[in-house]
Amino acid sequence: ASVTSSDQGDSNPANNSDSASLTVLGADLAVSKTVSDPTPNEGDTISYSITLTNNGPDTGNGIVVTDSLPVGVTYVTHLASQGTYVSGTGLWTVGTLVNGASATLSIDATVNAGTATLTITNTVSVTSAVEGDPVPANDSDSASLTVQQADLSVTKSVDDSGPNEGDTIAYTITLSNAGPDPATSIV
Repeated sequence: ASVTSSDQGDSNPANNSDSASLTVLGADLAVSKTVSDPTPNEGDTISYSITLTNNGPDTGNGIVVTDSLPVGVTYVTHLASQGTYVSGTGLWTVGTLVNGASATLSIDATVNAGTATLTITNTVSVTSAVEGDPVPANDSDSASLTVQQADLSVTKSVDDSGPNEGDTIAYTITLSNAGPDPATSIV
């Protein structure tokens, strides 16, 4: 700012201008997400792991991350390294994260019945922060899982359906999987 004119004379024109500078704060908040089992079965418990990192250059304040569980999985429990997570809203209120620091959130969920063959995608996003983010491209991430399905069938036959007393017979049991996925833990 400067004084450019006045009706009166100025005995000290050296103090007629001044400037002030400011630095706009910014925090590059990056979020990443993984799932513990990308190919679970119905009824399995899976764990989503979310990591929020402040790549700076400044401290991030008022940070809120949103991770609402998608249709097909049901919330069981969570563990946050800092802040609070509310499963009903999906809001993880992280608070403050200094430059170079990370915070983690783990969410356990059960894969719902009736989801076989479905691909379920869960997305997490940074939804609020006081400071501007100079790299918004890393503010969200997703993890997908595909629920497995196996179509098992069993047949049983006997080699002699009319044996005499004392005869030896053989039963043949055949187990088949029409898929589409491999079957495990079959009893």
